Amino acid sequence: MKTPSFIFFSIVLLVSILTGVLSKPYFTDRVFYLHEDVYKFAGAQEQDQLITYHSSMAEPIQVRIDDELHRTVVIGKQSYSIADKTANFSTSYRVTYPNGHTYKVEDNAGLLLSYDDKGNFLIYNEVYIGGERVPQPGEEDFPPSALVTAAYPDYHIKRGMPGFLFLALGMLIYGWCGFQYRKFQDWTFRLSPQRLNYVDPEPSDFYYFMCKVGGLAVMAGAVFIAFKAF
Repeated sequence: MKTPSFIFFSIVLLVSILTGVLSKPYFTDRVFYLHEDVYKFAGAQEQDQLITYHSSMAEPIQVRIDDELHRTVVIGKQSYSIADKTANFSTSYRVTYPNGHTYKVEDNAGLLLSYDDKGNFLIYNEVYIGGERVPQPGEEDFPPSALVTAAYPDYHIKRGMPGFLFLALGMLIYGWCGFQYRKFQDWTFRLSPQRLNYVDPEPSDFYYFMCKVGGLAVMAGAVFIAFKAF
């Protein structure tokens, strides 16, 4: 007959393997965001001069590498030109829109800051109503910094914090041990500093009850931590 511990650890092992296999692309693929859509690499052609990025909820984006200093981001039927204007250890880009508007994007320690043609700093506060973006007066279809991010893979990022999954696994095992095993409960009692106040103290029934309650609480917390990884 299979014991509760055998069933528990078998389930934990199975779920851990499935989570590791299924979530690997989520944690390892480099992505970028445009509005609320996530894009990741889908393929390259023409000797890697035309790169395509796909999103599950929006139309594809293509990035054409024109030369070492110029790239074109193609979204739908619109093309956005990106020129690398880096000079004197200052990384910056000029973004030209189909309507002729130009913007400057500066790389400030990895943070892309946008400026209009008069040098004014731009702040984009995107407004959504019912899941649909509502453009504000004078606002471009896409922020200049987002277009630069799409054009250069160096600005693409990895999602999530996989370390939380390992933390959750440890908490889950610790919680189960605290809930299920009397020897583990006795061990935690011996480590408790409160026992130093008594001569030959022994755990009470209430202590064992609280160990079970605490174990359940820790396992519930482990599930919460696991979801925080994504």
